Amino acid sequence: MLTYSIPETLELKEGDLVLVPLGQRKQMTALVYRIHQNPPPSGKTKPIIQIQGPGIANPQTLKFWSWIWTYYMCNPGEVISAALPGRIKLHSESLAVFSPLAKKNFSALENTAEQQIMASLREAGQMKLADIQKRFPTNFNRVIRKLIDNEFVILKESVHEPDPQFFYEVIQAKENWEEVMDKILSGKRAPKQQEAAVKLYDLLQNTQQPHHLKETMRNLGISRTIIKELVKKGLIEIHEIERGRLLENTQTENVYPLSEAQQKALSSIREGFKNQRVQFLHGVTSSGKTEIYSHLIKETINQGKQCLLLLPEIALTTQLIGRIRKFFGEKVAVYHSRVTEKERSDVWESVRQNLEGASIVIGARSAIFLPFHDLGLVIVDEEHDGSYKQTDPAPRYQGRDAAIVLAKLFQANILLGSATPALETFHNCIEKRYDYIPLTERYQQIKLPNIELVDFGWERKKKLVREDFSLYLLEGIKQELEKKRQVIIFHNRRGYAPITQCRDCGETPMCINCDISLTYHKHSHSMRCHLCGYREQVEGACTKCGSMDLQMRGAGTEKIVDQLQEFFPDVSIDRLDWDSTRKKDSFEQVIERFELGETDILVGTQMVTKGLDFKHVGLVGIIHADLMMNIPEIRATERTYQLSMQVAGRAGRFGEQGKVIIQTYQPDSAVIQAVASGRQKSFYQSELAERKDFSYPPYSKMIRVCMRHRDWNVLQHTANSFRPVLEHEPYLSMLGPEPPLISRAKNQYRMDILIKLNKDSNYPKLKKRLQILTQHFFAQKPHNQVRIYFDVDPM
Repeated sequence: MLTYSIPETLELKEGDLVLVPLGQRKQMTALVYRIHQNPPPSGKTKPIIQIQGPGIANPQTLKFWSWIWTYYMCNPGEVISAALPGRIKLHSESLAVFSPLAKKNFSALENTAEQQIMASLREAGQMKLADIQKRFPTNFNRVIRKLIDNEFVILKESVHEPDPQFFYEVIQAKENWEEVMDKILSGKRAPKQQEAAVKLYDLLQNTQQPHHLKETMRNLGISRTIIKELVKKGLIEIHEIERGRLLENTQTENVYPLSEAQQKALSSIREGFKNQRVQFLHGVTSSGKTEIYSHLIKETINQGKQCLLLLPEIALTTQLIGRIRKFFGEKVAVYHSRVTEKERSDVWESVRQNLEGASIVIGARSAIFLPFHDLGLVIVDEEHDGSYKQTDPAPRYQGRDAAIVLAKLFQANILLGSATPALETFHNCIEKRYDYIPLTERYQQIKLPNIELVDFGWERKKKLVREDFSLYLLEGIKQELEKKRQVIIFHNRRGYAPITQCRDCGETPMCINCDISLTYHKHSHSMRCHLCGYREQVEGACTKCGSMDLQMRGAGTEKIVDQLQEFFPDVSIDRLDWDSTRKKDSFEQVIERFELGETDILVGTQMVTKGLDFKHVGLVGIIHADLMMNIPEIRATERTYQLSMQVAGRAGRFGEQGKVIIQTYQPDSAVIQAVASGRQKSFYQSELAERKDFSYPPYSKMIRVCMRHRDWNVLQHTANSFRPVLEHEPYLSMLGPEPPLISRAKNQYRMDILIKLNKDSNYPKLKKRLQILTQHFFAQKPHNQVRIYFDVDPM
């Protein structure tokens, strides 16, 4: 943290956003954390330039952010940077300005680089230094410094003010739209426009009030291209309204009545809220947890309070937003990394001002940083999911755990929900730290799916396998398709093939930045690294020996789709993974096609396991369950169980009982048997017993000390020297230093020390001691070259 003086002209308070000088020329956005009368040791301070955002964070928000950087052992700046949306974070840019003196002395320029830079500046007048460096990278610093010293270039700083207005688009029928409608329908061309016009007519015919454009497009399945054409023809018009102002015509439905089992669970939750205790709703898949959430949200906003509904995966928001908006209309705001920076800023400001248009926030883990005004309810759906843990960059926080702290700071109610709880949550229920609310039956008493195991090793020996599918699974898919029901195939590996190997010399293409093989992606005909993003085009021959005999080993979702298309050439197959959903709204498009029955088979990674609700899925197939549980880390079996049970829960959610077929080489393993038999409690108890024997969470606290450097020898020397420093500390037990599973990533070698702390020890004091030891050790040469950070409660 830095200390600045407050000019007499400014009335400042904690939580304000200000613009401050940094270094000789730079200006940056800063947050006022504390106002005091204690000058820094040097006695010198620079004055704050101006206030950018008064009251950007209230006292509870500041206290929460402070808890984040203290508990997760990171810098305050890293937390504030993660919390604030980009549009309100200001920083100055260095501009090079063409000097009037340069016109007289242009012929005095000595070399080509100087002449080229000055020619560009003369034409543009001024340019960003960063842009000049991109165009003329050779000896840039020396050349630009010489031009500045000789007064050919004037250097200045520029700060761009953010747009203070927050708007969103709405759609409305034009006055003469019925005449235009007749012309469109009488035409012989553009059938998609005609279809869209009919849908809009059904929606808009009874009102002249505007409708939310984005929601209308999504709900009616109309693209923006067609909307633009209908605007040109005069059927509709688009304009902007201020966010937070509700549309008068927003139509909502009453929340659905609850079943007897749901009502019993809701009553128990309400009773637990009276005692300010964490509530855990353990509902089987398709038990109707969302309906219970909706009743609690309604009760909370009727009290004038705000609600936060956290989801682990962006894909989940598509369906759930629609269901929540049915009940609450435009009171729902969405906040996650896939929305635009402008939309994130809009939501931020609406929440800060406590506008009605953000009474309910649905978001991924980053939504916990929003500046809530009067938070009354926090719900963490699918609380077990590993996506709640932020890994890189800092702050490396656990969204579920942080949400519990956030709720307590606001004295808000907190509810966790899952069909497959995290072991820590299950243990907290056993220890009576959380209230346990069971919901053991599906909504409308629909049967849970029947789960069957296929011993893939035995099937392969008997030649009952085609590619990555057993004949039994293929027959199951065929039967469901004949019944006009849909199929989900789960395979937790994207791309086409994870390994490409030369049959003659054994060479495998590796990432130049990471110690990992490149994955072949057929769609883009490229080899990609799934860690750093490095890619290269596919060569027809081995780069080492020149052989053309290359073998692709293993299968990703792309290959599974190709195989299915070969087996079932007349059916529609779609893919739901990171690669197929990179574009904006692509999640929604894939899910919408499947919901509408346009897709027969959906192949996906873990995205398909998380809370998606499809009416016509009769069969779920898991291709290789062993992939998940053979990873050498303590949570592998827990995750295998959770993912398998979650994807199984997509089958048979309406009507006829569904079926799940799991292909595995280890059908007798404890985790696979637990999935097949439904014996969740005994599986969790067995896992807890094993964790206790080895003193792993939830029976201990863990901190991973992560060290990174480009030189392996430097890193190894530092890591081995650091361990003795920690060995003398009581209450610490250590593993390492050891490289993780992938020892080099993004051109940085990696070494970790895993520290386990007894839960009965003074955890805050030990963490503070660890930070002091670390700061002292890594301030010394040569260890100060090594980058170090902490990962508290690592996953």
